[in-house]
Amino acid sequence: MFKSILLNLTVLAVMLTAFQATVISRPKGPGDKADDFTMKNFDGTQYTLSSVKDSKAIVLMFWTTECPWVKAYNQRVIDLANEYMKQNVTFWAINANSTETSEDTKNQAAAYNYPFPELKDVNNVLADELGATRTPEIFVLDNNDVIVYHGRVDDNGDVSKVSTHDLKNALDEILSGKDVTVKNTKSFGCSIKRAS
Repeated sequence: MFKSILLNLTVLAVMLTAFQATVISRPKGPGDKADDFTMKNFDGTQYTLSSVKDSKAIVLMFWTTECPWVKAYNQRVIDLANEYMKQNVTFWAINANSTETSEDTKNQAAAYNYPFPELKDVNNVLADELGATRTPEIFVLDNNDVIVYHGRVDDNGDVSKVSTHDLKNALDEILSGKDVTVKNTKSFGCSIKRAS
């Protein structure tokens, strides 16, 4: 009887510990504040989230050099960045793939002439904090670092079939002083290759 009670208490303790770990490590999403972070671009320049507090919005794009989905979105994202950076919106590409080097990101940035930096998320720390799993996957923060949008750029990898411009809609609402209507959309693309 005593052994049975002891076993049940042990099982309960393990379950509670697992539950607490799950609650504590819940990825951040709309309504949550992102922690400050510092990352390096391929040229060694450091970028810190708290340094862009004067931006009206910060677009964090989980990005990769290899994924065909990212390649399909390259020009669309460049066009969005060029349009909205003029309106004081910051765009940063975040490369969390453990299989890609800073040299890979340097070559990609040069090939596409990115108007934004491509920062290396070493050991996928930011990807883990935000729960990013795909490339491309977007997180938009307001000027208080609160996540106001999470999801896709738009609803189709084929630009000729796009019917919903989710990221553009969110940015337009922010710049108009409105709340973002659609805060979450389902992202699609390649999985982030995490560090072991």
